[in-house]
Amino acid sequence: MKNSFFHLGLLLLALCFFTACEDDMSEIQPRDFSELESDWVRLSLLRGDEIELLQANTEQVISSVNLPLPEGARYYTSNSGRYLIVTDRSNNELRFFDSGVINHVDHGHQEAVGWLDITVNAPLPTHVGSNDGHIVVFNDGDGSITHINEAQLELPNYTPRVMNFPTIAHHGAGFRLNNGQFVTTFKNNDEPGGLPQMVKFLEADGTLIDDNGGVEVGGIHGDAANGTYGVFGATDGVILVDDSGNIDLIPNPAGLSPERGFWIGTLKGHDNVPNFFGRAGSIGSFLIDPVSKEMTPLYQGDDIVGDMLNFNGEYYIVHTADNHVRVYNSTTGAMIADRAVEMVNIPEPVTGEVMNPIDEMDQMDLADPVLVASDKHLYILGPSRTDIKVLDIETLEHVETISLDRPVDSIAKNGFTES
Repeated sequence: MKNSFFHLGLLLLALCFFTACEDDMSEIQPRDFSELESDWVRLSLLRGDEIELLQANTEQVISSVNLPLPEGARYYTSNSGRYLIVTDRSNNELRFFDSGVINHVDHGHQEAVGWLDITVNAPLPTHVGSNDGHIVVFNDGDGSITHINEAQLELPNYTPRVMNFPTIAHHGAGFRLNNGQFVTTFKNNDEPGGLPQMVKFLEADGTLIDDNGGVEVGGIHGDAANGTYGVFGATDGVILVDDSGNIDLIPNPAGLSPERGFWIGTLKGHDNVPNFFGRAGSIGSFLIDPVSKEMTPLYQGDDIVGDMLNFNGEYYIVHTADNHVRVYNSTTGAMIADRAVEMVNIPEPVTGEVMNPIDEMDQMDLADPVLVASDKHLYILGPSRTDIKVLDIETLEHVETISLDRPVDSIAKNGFTES
């Protein structure tokens, strides 16, 4: 009998404990998305000649701005997240869209949204690089570069500088290092085709240091920099430069070769990340360590349609043609999440259209038009183009759907996450 009363007591105690747990659980409510995302993350919604600026966590459009731009204009987010740099090759112009979001590290300000009253005239502005607050645009028409100091863009009398030096027109790239020097591509005039074969340093004032470090390759396409190091994709490997004036070649590892589609022609980097990430169209994605000078395979396949680093660079994201999203730790290269996500397909080339090799690599170099990343979330344009799915960047779990009043062509990221 005593044992029966003892067991009954234990049962009643367990029931009380379970009920208390149920009561506690009932008080835990899912957090509102406005609390999960930074107040300063913005999405630029692109529709033809209109840009709407959306505050992500409130899901509200802050401003709508119209400016007719020709078909084919390309949009790139600046290093700070404040501006979109727009290359208009058909009119030989650079334009700048200001999201008005000013980053003060631990807080921000929302200023006026609109197009800056600055137009830079340069022949065929094409490749855009941005690091440490400096934007460098390579101009294919004459091989010059345009340097934009991002902190000065808002000044009324500021004029970006177009830098000319002894070279010829080619499809090139360039960037600025933290020591103030520039690195840009040069063409061997005896080699056919539009791609360059070497890189050289320029002093801060544009004076050419006429030395290629003894590194010359069959062709170069794509670049990335983190201020201390910079890399260029090449037929023979990856050209590595640093802020001590060194130029080296990291040779192709097994699987990469100079044949079309089998060499790294697209690169991603970030000020906060020691590594770089390169893509070969027919092979896949590689982590590039500039210290050990090694390349390590990450995703292997010929179906990558977009790759990127998030706002602060902790994660490298790969988007494949089957609408899978894979998230990697950008320091270790370890994959931390993988999921198939319903999203609008990136348009394929017109049936029967055969793209030349340079156009193929340019297409790979463009920002992903249907997927962007903040520090905490991925924003993915749904099949209807009227909704944006929000996923947790570490788990790829769905946390929100943002509904739009009408379809958009593509999305771009702006803003920042405060420290």
